[in-house]
Amino acid sequence: MKCLSLLGITLLLAAGCSSAPKDAPTPKREQVGTSSKVSFSTQESASDFSVPGYSAVSIADRDHDGIEDSRDQCPDTPAGVEADANGCAFDRDKDGVKDYEDECPDSMPRAKVKANGCADIVAFNLYYASRVNEITPKSMLALDKAVGFLSEHPEYKVKIIGHTDNVGDDDYNMKLSKERAEDVLKLFNRKGISFNRLEAIAKGETEPIADNATDEGRELNRRIEVELYQ
Repeated sequence: MKCLSLLGITLLLAAGCSSAPKDAPTPKREQVGTSSKVSFSTQESASDFSVPGYSAVSIADRDHDGIEDSRDQCPDTPAGVEADANGCAFDRDKDGVKDYEDECPDSMPRAKVKANGCADIVAFNLYYASRVNEITPKSMLALDKAVGFLSEHPEYKVKIIGHTDNVGDDDYNMKLSKERAEDVLKLFNRKGISFNRLEAIAKGETEPIADNATDEGRELNRRIEVELYQ
């Protein structure tokens, strides 16, 4: 009996020492798209995944205006500046100075301006509607600013040069440009500028600044050039 007990204890000890080892971790197999890869990590990074047919390269748009560089006519527009469909910053008064740089973004259209976008009071244009002997409201505002300048600077004189588009014959347009220049001269005088400081000149249709074949061009050519000089 004693021998049987010792034998049983021996068998139990043998069984405990020879217990089977734990299974080794089975490699985790993932299916990503059409390709598979093996990972032993319990956490996958975003770089572990790929989508077949997708390129991680973003559209080239170095100024971040939403217009791809290949279509962007102004690919270096400053960040945050609103751009048009061509990728260029707006210039609502059409003076050649972009709105984000323009200290006077509502200057009279096509006005002669300084680098900061503000009209140069020494030289500017007044505009007429077709076949109407009155300058436009915006032109009247420019004239009033000039009057203010002249009132403070009596050393300046004014040269008023009339121009027309090419609608009508040459003689008619020369006469019309003379009448318009003289009308502006009288406007200056009524606002306090003496006649001895004013001069009116007629040019007719001889010096266009734009294409008379378009409505916009003709509108720009119907103008009075005002030059303030000492």
